[in-house]
Amino acid sequence: MNIGLIGPLPDPVNGCSLANEVFLKHANLSNLNVITINTSVDHIHGNQGDFSWKKFFQFINVYFQIFKVFKMNVVYMTPGQTFFGVLKYSPFILLSIFLRKPYVIHVHGNYLGTQYSLLKGYKKKIFKFLLSNAASGIVLSKSLINNFDGILPAEKVYIVENFAEDFLIESNPPKKETKKLKILWLSNLMKEKGIFDLLDALEQLKEKEISFEAKIAGKIEVGLEDALAVKFEQLNQFVDYVGIVHGESKKNLLKDANVFVFPTYYSMEGQPISIIEAMATGNIVVSTNHAGIPDIVSNSNGYLIPTKNVDMMVKTLEKISSQLETEVLKFSVHNIEYAQQNFSEKVFANKIIDVLKHASHQPISHSN
Repeated sequence: MNIGLIGPLPDPVNGCSLANEVFLKHANLSNLNVITINTSVDHIHGNQGDFSWKKFFQFINVYFQIFKVFKMNVVYMTPGQTFFGVLKYSPFILLSIFLRKPYVIHVHGNYLGTQYSLLKGYKKKIFKFLLSNAASGIVLSKSLINNFDGILPAEKVYIVENFAEDFLIESNPPKKETKKLKILWLSNLMKEKGIFDLLDALEQLKEKEISFEAKIAGKIEVGLEDALAVKFEQLNQFVDYVGIVHGESKKNLLKDANVFVFPTYYSMEGQPISIIEAMATGNIVVSTNHAGIPDIVSNSNGYLIPTKNVDMMVKTLEKISSQLETEVLKFSVHNIEYAQQNFSEKVFANKIIDVLKHASHQPISHSN
Protein backbone atom coordinates (compact mmCIF):
# COMPACT_ATOMS: atom_id res chain seq x y z
CA MET A 1 0.00 0.00 0.00
CA ASN A 2 1.74 3.17 -1.21
CA ILE A 3 0.45 6.55 -0.05
CA GLY A 4 1.45 9.51 -2.19
CA LEU A 5 2.07 12.89 -0.55
CA ILE A 6 2.17 15.77 -3.03
CA GLY A 7 2.65 19.13 -1.35
CA PRO A 8 5.20 21.47 0.21
CA LEU A 9 7.63 20.29 2.87
CA PRO A 10 9.98 22.51 4.89
CA ASP A 11 11.89 24.61 4.04
CA PRO A 12 10.34 27.15 4.08
CA VAL A 13 8.26 26.48 7.17
CA ASN A 14 4.61 27.55 7.00
CA GLY A 15 1.37 26.03 8.20
CA CYS A 16 0.95 23.74 5.20
CA SER A 17 4.54 22.53 4.94
CA LEU A 18 4.69 21.89 8.69
CA ALA A 19 1.42 19.93 8.54
CA ASN A 20 2.78 17.79 5.71
CA GLU A 21 5.98 17.15 7.64
CA VAL A 22 4.03 16.05 10.72
CA PHE A 23 1.79 13.77 8.65
CA LEU A 24 4.84 12.22 6.99
CA LYS A 25 6.56 11.65 10.33
CA HIS A 26 3.60 9.86 11.88
CA ALA A 27 2.86 7.85 8.74
CA ASN A 28 6.45 6.60 8.85
CA LEU A 29 6.07 5.79 12.56
CA SER A 30 3.02 3.71 11.59
CA ASN A 31 5.20 1.81 9.10
CA LEU A 32 3.26 3.17 6.15
CA ASN A 33 5.04 3.54 2.83
CA VAL A 34 4.80 7.19 1.77
CA ILE A 35 6.08 8.41 -1.59
CA THR A 36 6.66 12.17 -1.55
CA ILE A 37 6.73 14.86 -4.20
CA ASN A 38 7.90 18.05 -2.51
CA THR A 39 6.34 21.09 -4.19
CA SER A 40 8.21 23.74 -2.14
CA VAL A 41 10.04 26.49 -3.98
CA ASP A 42 11.96 27.71 -0.96
CA HIS A 43 14.34 30.09 -2.72
CA ILE A 44 11.59 32.13 -4.38
CA HIS A 45 10.65 35.17 -2.33
CA GLY A 46 7.25 36.80 -2.36
CA ASN A 47 4.08 37.27 -0.40
CA GLN A 48 2.06 34.28 0.66
CA GLY A 49 -0.73 33.50 -1.81
CA ASP A 50 0.64 35.80 -4.52
CA PHE A 51 1.09 34.46 -8.05
CA SER A 52 4.32 35.10 -9.88
CA TRP A 53 5.63 33.68 -13.13
CA LYS A 54 8.97 33.10 -11.47
CA LYS A 55 7.34 30.84 -8.89
CA PHE A 56 5.32 29.10 -11.58
CA PHE A 57 8.29 28.31 -13.83
CA GLN A 58 10.36 27.20 -10.85
CA PHE A 59 7.52 24.80 -10.02
CA ILE A 60 8.02 23.11 -13.41
CA ASN A 61 11.06 21.33 -11.95
CA VAL A 62 8.67 19.51 -9.63
CA TYR A 63 6.95 17.88 -12.60
CA PHE A 64 10.02 15.77 -13.30
CA GLN A 65 8.89 13.67 -10.33
CA ILE A 66 5.47 12.89 -11.82
CA PHE A 67 6.52 9.31 -12.59
CA LYS A 68 6.13 8.61 -8.86
CA VAL A 69 2.34 8.78 -9.25
CA PHE A 70 2.45 5.40 -11.04
CA LYS A 71 3.62 3.80 -7.77
CA MET A 72 0.95 5.42 -5.59
CA ASN A 73 -2.25 3.64 -4.55
CA VAL A 74 -3.89 6.72 -3.03
CA VAL A 75 -2.75 10.31 -3.52
CA TYR A 76 -2.87 12.98 -0.80
CA MET A 77 -2.45 16.56 -2.10
CA THR A 78 -2.26 19.95 -0.40
CA PRO A 79 -2.55 22.49 -3.23
CA GLY A 80 -3.05 26.23 -2.95
CA GLN A 81 -6.48 27.85 -2.84
CA THR A 82 -6.28 30.14 -5.87
CA PHE A 83 -6.90 29.18 -9.50
CA PHE A 84 -3.19 28.98 -10.19
CA GLY A 85 -2.56 27.29 -6.84
CA VAL A 86 -4.80 24.42 -7.98
CA LEU A 87 -3.72 24.57 -11.64
CA LYS A 88 -0.10 23.92 -10.66
CA TYR A 89 -1.20 20.50 -9.39
CA SER A 90 -3.17 19.67 -12.55
CA PRO A 91 -0.57 17.29 -14.05
CA PHE A 92 -0.65 15.18 -10.88
CA ILE A 93 -4.46 15.34 -10.72
CA LEU A 94 -4.94 14.49 -14.40
CA LEU A 95 -2.55 11.55 -14.20
CA SER A 96 -4.31 10.31 -11.06
CA ILE A 97 -7.64 10.47 -12.90
CA PHE A 98 -6.20 8.70 -15.96
CA LEU A 99 -4.67 5.94 -13.81
CA ARG A 100 -7.81 5.75 -11.65
CA LYS A 101 -5.85 6.56 -8.53
CA PRO A 102 -8.11 8.03 -5.80
CA TYR A 103 -6.85 11.42 -4.67
CA VAL A 104 -7.67 13.52 -1.63
CA ILE A 105 -7.48 17.32 -1.55
CA HIS A 106 -6.61 18.93 1.82
CA VAL A 107 -7.39 22.66 1.96
CA HIS A 108 -5.31 24.57 4.51
CA GLY A 109 -7.36 27.74 4.56
CA ASN A 110 -10.70 29.37 3.81
CA TYR A 111 -10.36 30.85 0.32
CA LEU A 112 -11.06 27.93 -2.03
CA GLY A 113 -14.83 28.48 -2.05
CA THR A 114 -14.43 32.23 -2.54
CA GLN A 115 -12.07 31.64 -5.45
CA TYR A 116 -14.55 29.23 -7.07
CA SER A 117 -17.39 31.75 -6.75
CA LEU A 118 -15.28 34.47 -8.38
CA LEU A 119 -14.21 32.40 -11.38
CA LYS A 120 -16.09 32.48 -14.67
CA GLY A 121 -16.08 30.63 -17.97
CA TYR A 122 -13.40 28.07 -18.75
CA LYS A 123 -11.45 28.85 -15.59
CA LYS A 124 -14.40 27.89 -13.40
CA LYS A 125 -14.91 24.67 -15.38
CA ILE A 126 -11.23 23.72 -15.11
CA PHE A 127 -11.15 24.52 -11.41
CA LYS A 128 -14.24 22.41 -10.73
CA PHE A 129 -13.08 19.49 -12.88
CA LEU A 130 -9.73 19.24 -11.09
CA LEU A 131 -11.33 19.27 -7.63
CA SER A 132 -14.66 17.53 -8.19
CA ASN A 133 -13.00 14.29 -9.28
CA ALA A 134 -11.33 13.93 -5.88
CA ALA A 135 -12.31 10.93 -3.79
CA SER A 136 -12.48 13.20 -0.73
CA GLY A 137 -11.82 16.74 0.46
CA ILE A 138 -10.44 17.78 3.84
CA VAL A 139 -11.04 21.08 5.63
CA LEU A 140 -9.74 22.34 8.97
CA SER A 141 -13.04 22.85 10.81
CA LYS A 142 -16.83 22.78 10.55
CA SER A 143 -17.13 26.41 9.47
CA LEU A 144 -14.91 25.74 6.46
CA ILE A 145 -16.87 22.85 4.93
CA ASN A 146 -18.60 25.26 2.53
CA ASN A 147 -15.30 25.71 0.67
CA PHE A 148 -16.30 22.61 -1.29
CA ASP A 149 -19.89 23.75 -1.97
CA GLY A 150 -20.77 23.04 -5.59
CA ILE A 151 -17.57 21.03 -5.99
CA LEU A 152 -17.89 17.95 -3.76
CA PRO A 153 -20.94 16.48 -2.00
CA ALA A 154 -20.97 16.98 1.77
CA GLU A 155 -20.47 13.28 2.47
CA LYS A 156 -17.08 13.42 0.75
CA VAL A 157 -15.80 16.33 2.88
CA TYR A 158 -14.00 15.55 6.14
CA ILE A 159 -12.78 17.70 9.04
CA VAL A 160 -9.21 17.36 10.26
CA GLU A 161 -8.25 20.03 12.79
CA ASN A 162 -4.71 21.39 12.97
CA PHE A 163 -2.25 20.49 15.72
CA ALA A 164 0.46 21.61 18.10
CA GLU A 165 3.86 19.99 17.68
CA ASP A 166 4.63 17.38 20.32
CA PHE A 167 7.75 19.10 21.61
CA LEU A 168 5.71 22.14 22.66
CA ILE A 169 3.58 20.18 25.13
CA GLU A 170 5.19 19.52 28.51
CA SER A 171 3.83 17.31 31.26
CA ASN A 172 4.90 19.84 33.92
CA PRO A 173 4.70 23.26 32.26
CA PRO A 174 6.19 26.25 34.09
CA LYS A 175 3.86 28.75 35.75
CA LYS A 176 3.02 31.85 33.77
CA GLU A 177 4.00 35.39 34.71
CA THR A 178 1.21 37.14 36.62
CA LYS A 179 2.85 40.54 37.25
CA LYS A 180 2.45 42.04 33.79
CA LEU A 181 1.21 41.27 30.30
CA LYS A 182 3.74 39.33 28.24
CA ILE A 183 2.25 39.47 24.77
CA LEU A 184 3.31 37.31 21.84
CA TRP A 185 2.72 37.54 18.10
CA LEU A 186 3.83 34.43 16.18
CA SER A 187 2.93 34.55 12.49
CA ASN A 188 3.88 36.26 9.25
CA LEU A 189 3.76 40.03 9.70
CA MET A 190 1.01 40.82 7.20
CA LYS A 191 -1.46 43.71 7.24
CA GLU A 192 -4.45 41.34 6.87
CA LYS A 193 -3.23 39.23 9.77
CA GLY A 194 -3.63 42.32 11.95
CA ILE A 195 -0.05 43.24 12.81
CA PHE A 196 -0.72 46.99 12.56
CA ASP A 197 -3.90 46.62 14.63
CA LEU A 198 -1.85 44.95 17.37
CA LEU A 199 0.87 47.61 17.29
CA ASP A 200 -1.74 50.38 17.39
CA ALA A 201 -3.29 48.69 20.42
CA LEU A 202 0.09 48.45 22.11
CA GLU A 203 0.62 52.19 21.58
CA GLN A 204 -2.62 52.81 23.45
CA LEU A 205 -1.56 50.49 26.27
CA LYS A 206 1.68 52.43 26.49
CA GLU A 207 -0.22 55.74 26.69
CA LYS A 208 -2.44 54.28 29.44
CA GLU A 209 0.73 53.23 31.33
CA ILE A 210 -0.36 49.60 31.46
CA SER A 211 2.59 47.34 32.21
CA PHE A 212 3.43 45.03 29.31
CA GLU A 213 6.15 43.70 27.07
CA ALA A 214 5.62 42.17 23.64
CA LYS A 215 7.62 39.85 21.43
CA ILE A 216 6.90 39.83 17.69
CA ALA A 217 8.10 36.83 15.66
CA GLY A 218 7.62 36.01 12.01
CA LYS A 219 8.50 36.91 8.43
CA ILE A 220 7.75 40.49 7.38
CA GLU A 221 5.54 40.83 4.31
CA VAL A 222 7.37 42.39 1.37
CA GLY A 223 6.75 46.15 1.29
CA LEU A 224 5.97 46.56 5.00
CA GLU A 225 9.55 46.76 6.26
CA ASP A 226 9.74 50.57 6.55
CA ALA A 227 6.27 51.05 8.09
CA LEU A 228 6.94 48.34 10.68
CA ALA A 229 10.38 49.73 11.47
CA VAL A 230 8.73 53.05 12.39
CA LYS A 231 6.22 51.26 14.64
CA PHE A 232 8.93 49.22 16.34
CA GLU A 233 10.97 52.37 16.96
CA GLN A 234 7.98 54.08 18.59
CA LEU A 235 7.55 51.08 20.90
CA ASN A 236 11.20 50.20 21.27
CA GLN A 237 11.16 49.86 25.07
CA PHE A 238 8.09 47.65 25.00
CA VAL A 239 8.26 45.63 21.78
CA ASP A 240 11.00 43.32 20.56
CA TYR A 241 10.96 42.03 16.98
CA VAL A 242 12.86 38.73 17.03
CA GLY A 243 12.55 37.66 13.40
CA ILE A 244 11.69 34.16 12.21
CA VAL A 245 11.86 31.48 14.91
CA HIS A 246 11.72 27.69 14.94
CA GLY A 247 12.25 24.85 17.36
CA GLU A 248 13.41 25.69 20.87
CA SER A 249 13.47 29.42 20.14
CA LYS A 250 9.77 29.28 19.29
CA LYS A 251 9.03 27.11 22.30
CA ASN A 252 10.81 29.52 24.65
CA LEU A 253 8.80 32.47 23.30
CA LEU A 254 5.54 30.58 23.79
CA LYS A 255 6.50 29.48 27.30
CA ASP A 256 7.59 32.98 28.32
CA ALA A 257 4.39 34.68 27.12
CA ASN A 258 1.06 34.73 28.92
CA VAL A 259 -1.16 36.29 26.21
CA PHE A 260 -1.17 35.37 22.53
CA VAL A 261 -2.71 38.06 20.33
CA PHE A 262 -3.66 37.38 16.71
CA PRO A 263 -6.27 39.84 15.31
CA THR A 264 -6.38 38.34 11.82
CA TYR A 265 -8.82 39.12 9.03
CA TYR A 266 -6.70 37.43 6.34
CA SER A 267 -8.90 36.27 3.44
CA MET A 268 -7.13 32.90 3.17
CA GLU A 269 -7.08 32.22 6.91
CA GLY A 270 -8.24 28.79 7.96
CA GLN A 271 -7.34 27.54 11.41
CA PRO A 272 -3.99 29.01 12.49
CA ILE A 273 -1.56 26.49 13.93
CA SER A 274 -0.05 29.32 15.98
CA ILE A 275 -3.26 29.64 18.02
CA ILE A 276 -3.19 25.93 18.86
CA GLU A 277 0.50 26.22 19.77
CA ALA A 278 -0.34 29.13 22.06
CA MET A 279 -3.02 27.11 23.84
CA ALA A 280 -0.72 24.09 24.11
CA THR A 281 1.79 26.25 25.99
CA GLY A 282 -0.81 27.72 28.36
CA ASN A 283 -1.37 31.15 26.88
CA ILE A 284 -4.56 33.20 27.00
CA VAL A 285 -5.79 33.64 23.42
CA VAL A 286 -7.00 36.97 22.05
CA SER A 287 -8.03 36.54 18.43
CA THR A 288 -10.82 37.42 16.01
CA ASN A 289 -14.19 35.91 15.15
CA HIS A 290 -12.90 34.99 11.69
CA ALA A 291 -12.65 31.92 9.43
CA GLY A 292 -12.32 28.67 11.42
CA ILE A 293 -11.02 30.29 14.61
CA PRO A 294 -14.39 30.21 16.48
CA ASP A 295 -14.49 26.44 15.90
CA ILE A 296 -11.50 25.94 18.19
CA VAL A 297 -11.48 29.03 20.44
CA SER A 298 -14.31 29.86 22.84
CA ASN A 299 -14.66 31.89 26.04
CA SER A 300 -13.08 28.97 27.88
CA ASN A 301 -9.83 29.57 25.97
CA GLY A 302 -9.67 33.36 25.87
CA TYR A 303 -11.36 36.13 23.92
CA LEU A 304 -12.65 36.56 20.38
CA ILE A 305 -13.07 40.14 19.21
CA PRO A 306 -14.43 41.64 15.98
CA THR A 307 -11.95 42.11 13.14
CA LYS A 308 -10.32 45.51 12.63
CA ASN A 309 -11.39 46.67 16.08
CA VAL A 310 -8.38 48.13 17.87
CA ASP A 311 -10.49 49.66 20.65
CA MET A 312 -11.96 46.28 21.59
CA MET A 313 -8.50 44.76 21.58
CA VAL A 314 -7.29 47.46 23.96
CA LYS A 315 -10.27 46.95 26.27
CA THR A 316 -9.71 43.19 26.28
CA LEU A 317 -6.01 43.50 27.08
CA GLU A 318 -6.83 46.07 29.78
CA LYS A 319 -9.27 43.64 31.35
CA ILE A 320 -6.74 40.81 31.30
CA SER A 321 -4.07 43.07 32.78
CA SER A 322 -6.33 44.31 35.60
CA GLN A 323 -6.87 40.76 36.89
CA LEU A 324 -3.93 38.95 35.37
CA GLU A 325 -3.41 36.34 38.06
CA THR A 326 -7.08 35.34 37.91
CA GLU A 327 -7.01 35.22 34.10
CA VAL A 328 -3.90 33.04 34.04
CA LEU A 329 -5.42 30.64 36.57
CA LYS A 330 -8.64 30.50 34.55
CA PHE A 331 -7.15 29.79 31.13
CA SER A 332 -3.58 28.47 31.31
CA VAL A 333 -3.94 24.89 32.56
CA HIS A 334 -7.29 24.46 30.80
CA ASN A 335 -5.79 25.45 27.43
CA ILE A 336 -2.89 23.02 27.85
CA GLU A 337 -5.23 20.12 28.61
CA TYR A 338 -7.59 21.13 25.81
CA ALA A 339 -4.75 21.15 23.26
CA GLN A 340 -3.34 17.84 24.50
CA GLN A 341 -6.70 16.11 24.14
CA ASN A 342 -7.77 17.57 20.80
CA PHE A 343 -4.81 18.85 18.81
CA SER A 344 -1.90 16.45 19.14
CA GLU A 345 0.23 15.46 16.16
CA LYS A 346 -1.00 11.87 16.40
CA VAL A 347 -4.68 12.84 16.37
CA PHE A 348 -4.04 15.01 13.29
CA ALA A 349 -2.10 12.35 11.37
CA ASN A 350 -4.46 9.50 12.25
CA LYS A 351 -7.50 11.44 11.04
CA ILE A 352 -5.82 11.96 7.66
CA ILE A 353 -4.87 8.28 7.50
CA ASP A 354 -8.49 7.36 8.17
CA VAL A 355 -9.64 9.59 5.27
CA LEU A 356 -7.06 7.99 2.97
CA LYS A 357 -8.17 4.55 4.10
CA HIS A 358 -11.77 5.36 3.22
CA ALA A 359 -10.77 6.91 -0.12
CA SER A 360 -8.64 3.94 -1.13
CA HIS A 361 -11.07 1.27 0.13
CA GLN A 362 -8.02 -0.57 1.39
CA PRO A 363 -6.99 -1.32 5.00
CA ILE A 364 -4.39 1.07 6.40
CA SER A 365 -3.20 0.59 9.97
CA HIS A 366 -2.16 3.70 11.86
CA SER A 367 -0.31 4.21 15.12
CA ASN A 368 -1.89 3.32 18.45
